[in-house]
Amino acid sequence: MLKIGECVIYGSHGLCSVRDILVPSFLERGKEKQYYQMVSAVDAGSVLYVPVDGAEDKIRQVISRGDAEGLIDEIEFTPELELPEGKKAEPAIMEVIKRNVADEMMSLVKSLRKIKATREAEGKKFASLSEKHLLMAEKLLYTELAFALKTEKDDIKSRVLSELSQLPLETA
Repeated sequence: MLKIGECVIYGSHGLCSVRDILVPSFLERGKEKQYYQMVSAVDAGSVLYVPVDGAEDKIRQVISRGDAEGLIDEIEFTPELELPEGKKAEPAIMEVIKRNVADEMMSLVKSLRKIKATREAEGKKFASLSEKHLLMAEKLLYTELAFALKTEKDDIKSRVLSELSQLPLETA
């Protein structure tokens, strides 16, 4: 069972802090059960209610400081995702975002950033849906890494983009 004040990753909601463990007043009489009341660090002001029973399948611990450093420092060795072309990529991208596992998210960010850079180098636009997915993946990933490394999300983004910019476009 989680403790009040504990920070965890809750699926595609990302980094959340457990504010309380309670039986919410919105439940029907006779169907009362305990819920985690969680506050999202990704979507400021969002309050989530997660049933305590079964929560362990949807919640994971924040990655360690060492793993976070490794993800950034070793980005050149992070495998890229094999994404289908165009709109067919959306289900594959959404699966990664839904699972929200840090190393997969880094692969997704790396892959989408490469596609974006390649398209721009060819004088083409990066699809708005792909841009939306990239921003969502970065928001989730950078928030978790910033928490693990006790720094700001913008600092993480700068570090990741700096690392990616040093890679040749063919492997970035």
